[in-house]
Amino acid sequence: MTLNDVTATSEEPVILNSTGTVDVNGGDFKTTGTKSCFVNNSANLTINKGITTDGTFASEGASCIDNNWGQVRINGGSFTTDAGIAVKNRGGLRLNGGTVEAPNGTAIDISGESGDVQLNGGTIRNSVTGVRVADAGDSEIDLKAVTFENNTDDDISLGNDQQINIKKSFAGTAKIRVDDPARGRQITTDNEDSPYQNKLKLFSMNSGYIIGYKRGDDGVEYRYLADANGNIVNAVNAKATADLGAGEQELDTATVVPENTTVTVTANIPEGAEGAEFLGWSAVRDDGKELDLGDDQTAHFEMPGCNVTVEALYQGGNGDIDNPSGGGSSDVVAGIAAVALTGAAVWGIYETGTGIYRVLNMPGVPMPSNRAGLATLIWEKAGCPEPQTVKSFSDIDDADLHLRQAASWMEEQGLMDDVKENEFRPYRYVTKLQTCLVWDKAKEKSLIS
Repeated sequence: MTLNDVTATSEEPVILNSTGTVDVNGGDFKTTGTKSCFVNNSANLTINKGITTDGTFASEGASCIDNNWGQVRINGGSFTTDAGIAVKNRGGLRLNGGTVEAPNGTAIDISGESGDVQLNGGTIRNSVTGVRVADAGDSEIDLKAVTFENNTDDDISLGNDQQINIKKSFAGTAKIRVDDPARGRQITTDNEDSPYQNKLKLFSMNSGYIIGYKRGDDGVEYRYLADANGNIVNAVNAKATADLGAGEQELDTATVVPENTTVTVTANIPEGAEGAEFLGWSAVRDDGKELDLGDDQTAHFEMPGCNVTVEALYQGGNGDIDNPSGGGSSDVVAGIAAVALTGAAVWGIYETGTGIYRVLNMPGVPMPSNRAGLATLIWEKAGCPEPQTVKSFSDIDDADLHLRQAASWMEEQGLMDDVKENEFRPYRYVTKLQTCLVWDKAKEKSLIS
C-alpha cells in the first residue's frame, strides 16, 4: 500500500501494519489518544518526503512509530511526540533522513535482538535523550552520519554492557552516558578499520569520567571510560604506556593518567639517528620537581598529581640529527643559548643550551607541555590582552573562552601563526626549545618584559 500526502488524525493507530508493506510519502498524521501513530508488526514500513509535503508525524500520548520485529526506513519527514518515546524500535531500523524529537523523553529507543539499526543520516534533536540503547543484546547498532542537536541530558544513553558502533563517517559530536560507569568500561565496539576512533568527538556525561581511546598492538581500537581526575605524560624519543583500565596502552598528549598509576617509558632511538648512544632520561614534573628514572632504557614511575615530561637523551649516531627537537636547527639553538652546538653533539646536549637560556631569561617560569599551555603562558605574561577577534577553533571548546582568547591573540601577534584549517592543535606537544623561541620572539616584539 502506498499513501501520498495523506492527512489523517485518529485516537487509534493511523496505520496498523502486520506482515505487509506500506510506503508513506509525506502527509500529516497524528494520534490524539494513547496509541502509536504507526504500529509495524513483522512488516515493512518506509517513510519518505511527499510530492507536495515533507511529512509530519505526531503523537500526543504514545510513540510516532512502534516497530515490533519489522523493518522501518525513515528517509524524510519530522517525528515528534509529547510522550516518552518518539520512535520505539524492536526490529530493523534505517534512519536516513528527517528529524526525530521527544521534548519530554527519548527520540529513538532501541532494544531487542531482532534486527540491526543504522543511523545513516537525519537529525535527532530537542529531546532529553537522543538515542537509548537497552537490552539490545548482539544487535548491530551503527552510527554513521546522524546529527545530534540540543538534547538536554545526552545524545546516546547506553544500558548495562551495551555498546554502539560509531563509523568513521560520523563527523559530529556526541554526548554519551552509561548506566554502569566504571574505569575501563567499553563504549564503542572493537574496530579494525583504518584508525579513526581517536578523532571521534565523544564526551562523557558520567561525572568523574572522560572517554578514553585504546588501540592495541593488533590494531583493534575502541573508546572507553577513563578517570577524569588525572594528568598527561609527554614522551619525547620514547614510548610511554600504562594500564588505564582497558589494558596496557600507549599514551599520547590527550590521554589522562590518574595519580599513582604506574607508567612505563621505553627509549626509542629517533629516526635518522641509528647507532646513537642512549645517555639517560630527562624527566620533569610540571611542579618543577625532577623524577629519577635511572639509567635503563626501560623505566617506571608512579604518576604524580601533575603533568610529566619524559625525554630520552641520545648522543652520536649516523644521519642528520641536527634537529633533535623538531622545533629548530642547531644554529637556532646556538643563537638562542650563546653556546656553540653543532653536528651530532647537539643531539645529546641541546638541552644544555635551552637550560642556559631559561636560567638567564625565564627564571621561575614553568615549562608548558603542549600548545595550549604555551599560548596561555605567553598571553597571561602579556597581561591577558583582548584579541581583535576571538576565533572559534574546531578543536577548542567554544565554552573555553580563556584558551580561545589566548590562541586568537597569539595567532594575531604572529607568535603561533601555524593554525591549519582552523585547528589550533591545543594538545600537541611543544619542546622546551620551542617555548624558548616563542618567549624570545614575544620579548623582541615588546609584548612581554
